[in-house]
Amino acid sequence: MKNRFMRTILVLTAIMAIAVIPAFSGGKTESPSEPTSKVTVNKTGLPIVDEPITYELAANTRKNKNFKNLEYFQKLEAKTNVLIDWNMSPEDGWTEKKSLLFASNILPDAFYGQDILTDIDIIRYGSEGLLIPLNDLIDEYAPNLKAIFDAKPHYRQQITAPDGNIYSLPTINELNPTTHDHLFINKNWLKNLGLEIPNTTEEFEAVLQAFKDYDANGNGDPNDEIPFTFRMNANDPRNRQQGLQSLFGTFGQLDDIQHFIVDDSGKVIYTPTTEPYRDAIRWFSSLYQKGLIDKEVFTHNANVYVAKIQDPGDIVGMWLGWSRSATAAKNKENYVVMAPLINVNGERLWRTVEAKLLSKGSFAITNKAKNPEVLIRWIDQSYEGVTSLEICQGLIGRTLEEIADGRFQHMKLPQGMVLDTMIHDYSPGNDGTFALMEDTIKRLNLNANLVERRELDAFYKPYNVPSSNMYPNLFFTEDEIEKIAELQTDIESYVTQKYASWIVSGGVDREWDAFQKKLKDMRVDEYIKYYSDAYQRYLGE
Repeated sequence: MKNRFMRTILVLTAIMAIAVIPAFSGGKTESPSEPTSKVTVNKTGLPIVDEPITYELAANTRKNKNFKNLEYFQKLEAKTNVLIDWNMSPEDGWTEKKSLLFASNILPDAFYGQDILTDIDIIRYGSEGLLIPLNDLIDEYAPNLKAIFDAKPHYRQQITAPDGNIYSLPTINELNPTTHDHLFINKNWLKNLGLEIPNTTEEFEAVLQAFKDYDANGNGDPNDEIPFTFRMNANDPRNRQQGLQSLFGTFGQLDDIQHFIVDDSGKVIYTPTTEPYRDAIRWFSSLYQKGLIDKEVFTHNANVYVAKIQDPGDIVGMWLGWSRSATAAKNKENYVVMAPLINVNGERLWRTVEAKLLSKGSFAITNKAKNPEVLIRWIDQSYEGVTSLEICQGLIGRTLEEIADGRFQHMKLPQGMVLDTMIHDYSPGNDGTFALMEDTIKRLNLNANLVERRELDAFYKPYNVPSSNMYPNLFFTEDEIEKIAELQTDIESYVTQKYASWIVSGGVDREWDAFQKKLKDMRVDEYIKYYSDAYQRYLGE
């Protein structure tokens, strides 16, 4: 009796808490919608249902836009006869609100939007029956999504839970690049000093040394040059797009953000336990000790980092980053992209990033929804090619225009307007659920920034390791997630601390054996096994 009473109190508390969390609620949000069970669903064509039907969808937004006011959804309602009662929340506070919704079992009919649910949400609430399996619904009622999965089955594989069910649908953007870190070198400095782009570690070091010693920017001050900079914030180990992962390939083995890669035999490798990792750290440390690496690489934030590269005094010789246009701005013409260095095996290797699947948890239907086939047909509209383009890049007639031969281009924006802002004024943009695939992208005249990103991808393509060598975006079981979480914080903190310490102060050889022993004591073998088991399951083995 006491336990039952306490559960009641907890549920009531959760209900009250939900009510006071900030929300941009679009209508009735006090209870889930209850469409009638006697609904005839048109399996093809539009509208989806002949008589209007209403569902409650929970969504959050980083742009503080209420989806009910977006022209995209208003048009979708008119076409489908599916009316959405949006239960909106700002991104801040969404995690708490979501937990309370599930704890109180006061669920919407569905959850909508990029990253609306985490991996553990999907696994936990799917296994508990709060999220329904979508496999059969996709096959019968979602031809656009099914076509994507049939053409590229790895996307279906990535969103399939360990129990074989699909509980949530993805956001996919094949505009996303396959390389995130690029190496740029100051062509003016090379010309000033009569140097060529380096190809080996020896040449690389010699060029940096010349940048440091010989007033490379020609302003009369031999001490204002930064030979090489990058961004590797030790306090933010997940944000390393400007880090050294790709340059580790100089020693025969790439690194990755979480330090997991897959060798050619299919074995999962944790790079800090390997000799190539040690070799790379030793070399980077030697560069740092000689003053060839920016002293602030582990401390400066993104704004400071970018300010150095954009400095009108032209003070940076070499850097790692996203793109010339985005990072160097007015200084972009000072730099050219540089190929990977020839490594110990005579190869040039660069990191491949499989980041086209942006989110596995972008749409899920709860057990509260009646006639879920209506909702699966509704969301499938978002996976049609041009519709996905409108969600991601803006509505036709607002930010996009159709030109000859079925092609599209971005419209000239009003003075002072930013494209990203304009997109989110009319459609959900990156807050939405869509699949922008390559066949649709080919119909879009890309803007200058996107053109450059594709050019950089093409430049590094000959050097990219096969995607099979990079650890995939896959599901762990709930048990694995909990056990990994138990180990990961301490292991990753320790590795990150030693990584920075060794580069700045040296000592990797002296401390290597103790480092390996400490990792063993921290149960690194168990940590690796969870990743290995999940990977083998992903392969179907």
